[in-house]
Amino acid sequence: MSGNGDALNQAQKRMSEIRAELDLLKKESQAVSDQLVAEVRQVRDKAETAREERLRAENLKAEALYLHLCHGVPFEDVVTPEAPLDACETVWREVRAVLQPVRPSAQWLEKIREAEQECHQPPALSDGERLELERRLKDNVCPICVSFALDGSCRLEAFETCPIELYLSRLVGVVQQLGHRPWMEDYFERMYREICPGCSGRLDKDYCPPRDEGDCALYTYLPTVVRTIEDFLKERQARQSA
Repeated sequence: MSGNGDALNQAQKRMSEIRAELDLLKKESQAVSDQLVAEVRQVRDKAETAREERLRAENLKAEALYLHLCHGVPFEDVVTPEAPLDACETVWREVRAVLQPVRPSAQWLEKIREAEQECHQPPALSDGERLELERRLKDNVCPICVSFALDGSCRLEAFETCPIELYLSRLVGVVQQLGHRPWMEDYFERMYREICPGCSGRLDKDYCPPRDEGDCALYTYLPTVVRTIEDFLKERQARQSA
């Protein structure tokens, strides 16, 4: 019980720290937002000033042409700069993209999902079992992965964390639920249905650049992943039955 009490105290302390940091971030975010709106208004004012200057230049050119036509005064056209509409639209699209609502990282979303599942059922793996399974997966998958470097490092760029590691608990649950299936299509179907929809790599329902370009280790090496998990679960079952 003392361990649970210490964990609760640490959680309460961390929650207080989170609340204090959120309050500070709220104030800082509001200040930055107010500054951003003020600067956007300044940009609008500068655009209006630039428009007025262009209008004045066109009126002067029109007057010069009028004098040339009426009195034969030599007139040489002056090309005035055009409004940089394309560049402004590009920058504005970038600004709008940055201002879109954000969501937590995929790691936190997955942790929350696992915690929600654990509220209704015991975890599929203990901490020690998870570490052992992660070691086996690294031994079996990393050497054949295209992101694996000769020095042993991972050059994965499509994800912050390897999707095999990120979704390991859910993968174990899928293998446990399906049991051994002779068709990998069953495992792929469950992956598409239960894992892909919440993955940060997928842009829409039918388009996932990492998967299409071979950068998703979970998709590319799913047969090896499933076989490794199956073997691990069989060994664990044998130990528990002994």
